[in-house]
Amino acid sequence: MIEVRKLAALDMAGLGTRLVLAEYALGIVLAAALGTLSLGWGIAHDAELYQWPVLGGIWLLTIAANYVPLFLYAVALARAGTVQEEAQAARPHIRRYVLQQAMLLVPLFVLALSVAQEQGRRKVRPPK
Repeated sequence: MIEVRKLAALDMAGLGTRLVLAEYALGIVLAAALGTLSLGWGIAHDAELYQWPVLGGIWLLTIAANYVPLFLYAVALARAGTVQEEAQAARPHIRRYVLQQAMLLVPLFVLALSVAQEQGRRKVRPPK
């Protein structure tokens, strides 16, 4: 399984920090806005929970949630100045990372994966 932090680092190393930060921020804002509009429209028109505007709105909101950890990792990597070092460790597996970027479309998958990976990192680190 890919590491979400390294996915952000690879994107930043390849495309540039500013572009990736903008991409992730827009991924959050646009998906959340469109999801909210779609969900609101569906509810306002008495759509049942299983109808397309409601389901589409919920799905878009989960996509926005998937971009949150990517954005937070990108900000942390940019501030620490460790983009190249983190990306270098993942370069041998770049093909796998590129293919698995589609996991952003799976509702809440990236969010859940990043939470699990962070919990694993905290267990490995000795307490200060």
